Amino acid sequence: MAAFQPIEGHCQCGAVAYRVEAPPHDIYHCHCSMCRRCHGTMFATYAVVPRDKLVVLKGADNLSTFDSSKGVHRLFCRTCGCQMFIDVDDTPDRRYYCPGTADGHPGHARSVERHIYVASKVPWYRIQDDLPQRDEN
Repeated sequence: MAAFQPIEGHCQCGAVAYRVEAPPHDIYHCHCSMCRRCHGTMFATYAVVPRDKLVVLKGADNLSTFDSSKGVHRLFCRTCGCQMFIDVDDTPDRRYYCPGTADGHPGHARSVERHIYVASKVPWYRIQDDLPQRDEN
């Protein structure tokens, strides 16, 4: 794989922008009902990077937080509602971001990517890739 190139991303309206300065050490395609509902999709994808490698370039004051469960804080653009990041109390040195908001490839090794909470996925969707699948996290 080529050397990592920083990528930038932003919310739908552009009020919040960020730069990722390291490849993710994990990428999750989460099929739990909470993530499905927060995103309005069949599953949500998150990339996990060291907290100091994700820089909010603008709009930090435009982020709202929704505590979706104990210790899990979802950060949304308060203008357009786009979910941008997740902070988890148990892993304060990490930040989860939604790579669908990025303008480039996350730069990850395929070995760090997997489906999680597959036991609660929507029954009418069939996962068709060869990534590892876990019933829980």
